[in-house]
Amino acid sequence: MPFYSITMPLMFFVGLAATLILPGLANGDLSMLTMVRKTFPAWFLGLIGGAGALTAMVPAGVMILTAATLFAKNICRPILWPSMTEHQVARLAKTTVLIITVAALCSAIYSSPTLVALLLVGYGGVGQFFPGVVLGLYSKRVTMPGVFTGIIIGVCVFVALALTKHDPIVGLNAGFVALCCNFTIVAAVSLLTPAERSGFEKDPHTSIRA
Repeated sequence: MPFYSITMPLMFFVGLAATLILPGLANGDLSMLTMVRKTFPAWFLGLIGGAGALTAMVPAGVMILTAATLFAKNICRPILWPSMTEHQVARLAKTTVLIITVAALCSAIYSSPTLVALLLVGYGGVGQFFPGVVLGLYSKRVTMPGVFTGIIIGVCVFVALALTKHDPIVGLNAGFVALCCNFTIVAAVSLLTPAERSGFEKDPHTSIRA
C-alpha cells in the first residue's frame, strides 16, 4: 500500500493538466479520456480506456472483498448472529459483495461526486487515529478512554463539517480542524483519567526472587 500511494499524485497532475488543456470541461471524470482523444489517435483512446478500467477494478475488487468480509465477521456475527458458522459467514460475505458492487456502480454512474465525498470522509475518519498512535507511542500518560473519546469526537466533528458543506472552514480543512479537536480531547481526558500501568512495568510492591 505505501508503494501504491506513490502513484496518487499522478491523478493530481492529470487534473491540473485538464484545467489548462480543457477549460470549462463540464464533467471532470472525463478529463483524462478527453485529453487523450484530443492528443492521440482513436485506437490509443481505446487502449487508455481499457487500462483505466482494469486499474479501477483491481483495487476496487480488493476493497469490496475487504468490506464484505469485515461486515460479515466483525459486525453481523458478533452483534446480530453470534451462532453464525464459517460457512454462513462466507455466504453472507459473497452476498454482501454483490450488494456493495451494485451500490458502487449506481453511485458512479448517477452520482460520482458522492463517491468522492465518501472517500474524503473515509480518509478523514482514518486520520483521527493519528493522535492516539502518536501520543500513545511517546507519552505514558495517555489513557484508553482519552484515545477512544478523541477518535469519536474527531470523527463526529469531521462528518458534521463535511455534511453541512463547511469544508474548508475559515480557510482550514475540516479534517485538520477535527484533528485539532481530537488532540485536545485526548490530552484533556487522559489528564482526567488515571494512567494505565503497562504489563511490562514492575510492581513496586512486589519483589522478584531468583
